[in-house]
Amino acid sequence: MQNQYINFKRKRELGEIITDTFKFLRRNFKPIYRNLGKVVGIPFLILILASAFNAQSTFGNDNLFNVTDPFSAFDSGTAILGTLLVYLAIFIFMTFLHAGMISIIKSYIDNEGKIIDSEVSTTVKEKIGDIALAGLGKSILLVIGFMLCVIPGIYISVPFFLIFPILIFENKKAGDVFSQCFDLVKDNWWITFASILVLGLLWYIISIIFSLPSMIYMMVKMFTSMQEGSISDPSSMFDIGTVILTVIASALQYLAYFFMPIGAAFIYFNLNEHKNQTGTLEQIDRLGE
Repeated sequence: MQNQYINFKRKRELGEIITDTFKFLRRNFKPIYRNLGKVVGIPFLILILASAFNAQSTFGNDNLFNVTDPFSAFDSGTAILGTLLVYLAIFIFMTFLHAGMISIIKSYIDNEGKIIDSEVSTTVKEKIGDIALAGLGKSILLVIGFMLCVIPGIYISVPFFLIFPILIFENKKAGDVFSQCFDLVKDNWWITFASILVLGLLWYIISIIFSLPSMIYMMVKMFTSMQEGSISDPSSMFDIGTVILTVIASALQYLAYFFMPIGAAFIYFNLNEHKNQTGTLEQIDRLGE
């Protein structure tokens, strides 16, 4: 086990952050998904049901293809409700996902390569409230930042990416992390931005791959409609198969997001090592034991 242990508390280049993120996921696949199954199982099910309801209300809306009034589709109370439910379900899922994954990493670090399920559960229970509050505050500030101008939104999104690792690894409260994340990213904004960008692009590419079946299905339906001469009725291209494939693609995209909190942990420890040299000091202390 020792030669398989990945030391989080050290400096890393961008390439190492990416490769070690997937290395950690690959080497600890079973305990990660065992623990995440317990933590995010119910929130994930709620998210899938909300996505299915939203897809059905969207594709089943007769006003979706109203050319004269393209916004009439949003006049439907069902469509609005479906959208709100999805956003709420995503927030709940992401809250538990970050709490679970970072708690797993904390247990891994504390036990030098071993993930203890009881420790993960305890950390999640202790920090889930702070993560939810910090996540809500983060979402509100990001919306305000992007509404004022895109650039402020992008600027604050970089330090905010590290809010959840700071909450758990430094045992902070929700009200204390916002200034801390800016302090951590200070003088390292661009390398942090590049790391997040690469991780985000990888997730985007994976998401597109998962969306291919539904895209191909819709293209086939369009071709069939053209052959049958029913292209004048665009709604004929959307059926239960479209809804099912859309929901499956969404589910896989959410599952693929699991590696993002791992990347956030590596970025956090890289910045913390540059600023505080915590890992180096711990290694020096061990030499004297």
